[in-house]
Amino acid sequence: MTKLISIALIWCLANLSLASDLRVRAAEIVGYGIFDTSSTTSGSGFTKSSIAKDNVKGVRFVEYTTDIPAKHGLNFGIQYVINSRPQGKPIRVTSVVKFPEGGLQRPKGRLYTESRDTHEVLIGRKALHGYGFDEEWELIPGTWIFELWYRDVRLIKKTFNVYMPDVNDADDAVASE
Repeated sequence: MTKLISIALIWCLANLSLASDLRVRAAEIVGYGIFDTSSTTSGSGFTKSSIAKDNVKGVRFVEYTTDIPAKHGLNFGIQYVINSRPQGKPIRVTSVVKFPEGGLQRPKGRLYTESRDTHEVLIGRKALHGYGFDEEWELIPGTWIFELWYRDVRLIKKTFNVYMPDVNDADDAVASE
């Protein structure tokens, strides 16, 4: 019995030592607004807590703004860096998008008031928390809130105002293509 307690104590101390090396203290937004990508592929599908995810590469912010037109095919969000130690260490964070009042209603499906996804990022490296308007039912005006959480601590909060573009704006965009 004493041997079992000793082994358990050593295991706990080793885990405390590993945990104390990790210091997640801050995150910084390094880009926000409307972005393009060099490639987009479908990721995981809809879940109980999350809208379907896409995998993107080659992110380039084309407009730094918090005013986002609700246009099919448009991507927006934040790019951030976890400024903590040790650099390069993977950690699990939770990205949350809170949708405007009334939420997003999938046709013949679930009503989402938020989308929550837990995933791994590397400390000190840029990461993306974005949203793309892929479907007409996603084009909902109002306040969209992007948050990033580590355990029970909110590291980032960024608010976007999504609005319905004027009909004239849509006509101008079609005419210029």
